[in-house]
Amino acid sequence: MKNTHITHRQYTNEIRSEWHYITILQAFMLCVTLLLSGCQLTNMVQFSYANATATHSWVDDARTTTVGFELIDDHIILPVSVNGREPLRFVLDSGAAATVILESTHSKKLPLEMAGKVEVSGVGTGPNPVAYIINDTNLALGNVRLDGLSVIYLPITSVPFFNDFDEVYFDGVIGAQFFERFVVEIDYDRQLLSFSEPESDKGSIFKRDSGWQEVPIEVHSSLPFLTTQIAIEDGQSLEIKLLIDTGYRGPISLTPDTHEGIEEPSQFYTTTSQGMSGSVQSKVGLSHSINLGSSILTAVPVSFFISGGHTDYGSNGLLGNEVLSRFNLIFDYPNERMFIKPNQSFPVPLYLDRSGMLIRPHRIGAVVKSVAKDSAAYAIGLKTNDLITSIDGTRVTHLNITELKRLLSSEREAVSVCWMLTDQQTCGELTLSSRLRQDEL
Repeated sequence: MKNTHITHRQYTNEIRSEWHYITILQAFMLCVTLLLSGCQLTNMVQFSYANATATHSWVDDARTTTVGFELIDDHIILPVSVNGREPLRFVLDSGAAATVILESTHSKKLPLEMAGKVEVSGVGTGPNPVAYIINDTNLALGNVRLDGLSVIYLPITSVPFFNDFDEVYFDGVIGAQFFERFVVEIDYDRQLLSFSEPESDKGSIFKRDSGWQEVPIEVHSSLPFLTTQIAIEDGQSLEIKLLIDTGYRGPISLTPDTHEGIEEPSQFYTTTSQGMSGSVQSKVGLSHSINLGSSILTAVPVSFFISGGHTDYGSNGLLGNEVLSRFNLIFDYPNERMFIKPNQSFPVPLYLDRSGMLIRPHRIGAVVKSVAKDSAAYAIGLKTNDLITSIDGTRVTHLNITELKRLLSSEREAVSVCWMLTDQQTCGELTLSSRLRQDEL
């Protein structure tokens, strides 16, 4: 590997002296904010300085790298090597202001030295979990390597949405440290991701075909925001500001308290998700339309946070991977712009859930995280923590769970489901139906 190292300063033109917050955001919003006091503040000043002065280097003079990724439960999963070890699975998360290593079956084998402790908080009303700082960490992805990073380590006991290691399907999260330095291209059609030096041939925006559209974004504390138009129910257009979050599985979430024009839908169903600090309730309904550049998506599901929600830097909510994956994307943080191009998934409709259950990846299939009363899943006896082994006759795996989950929102009348019940497999017919109801509050 070449010895030419480039500091973060050359691409951001500044070293950030204060650490504002750390976020990890997935299918639901996972927002982590550091609560700093005493030695914790000292730890985070050092943390921020280390990441601002970290270096990166390339294997060759092309100064670009392209790697394949897997799409698991609407998460972009990449192979990342930590300190020269075998590659682990990391989520690409544009909503993450720091690199995070999660405690997992694989990451436990890494010789990591905890340098400091920080208390973190997020969505929910429970106790604040504890995370740790790991200094002088090296990450390699394809032909590029970052040296001298400080990262956050989260023990599984600090990640309340994982019950055990069988549910942990990724080992970490990468975000700002890559997006700030490089032109980042996500090709969802071919499941390829490229990091390029801005002045390299691959990184040159001006050499793209005419199908790309430039969309202005704002970058605050290493996080990208898009101002766009949404029509919720009555077709009346409303200007909103959204965090562009590849780590959020869902389509769109809004925080009504942040904008007087954001009204909760008259027809909805309620869901409960797990944040870093407890449970979060949302109302889910259909929007009329949302604009991304000159492209318009209609009848997009939207979650309205009853409590919690993303509000930093004037944000009204999150734009997640279920919508973003309808486009191939290019992020250019230094010039505060994004390029979008509708891909082969653009015409595919997005539907509301019709099953009444929330499932997530598990080592032997999918784990049921919640079941709504008076729903199809409840009617056939499915319960929280049941393990689903097959849907529609197909064995559930990490690689097909995204596709199989779509069946639970489809217009089909019924879907067959098999699950483990006290060490025995049980199968039933899940009769799908609309969960929307009128607001009775």
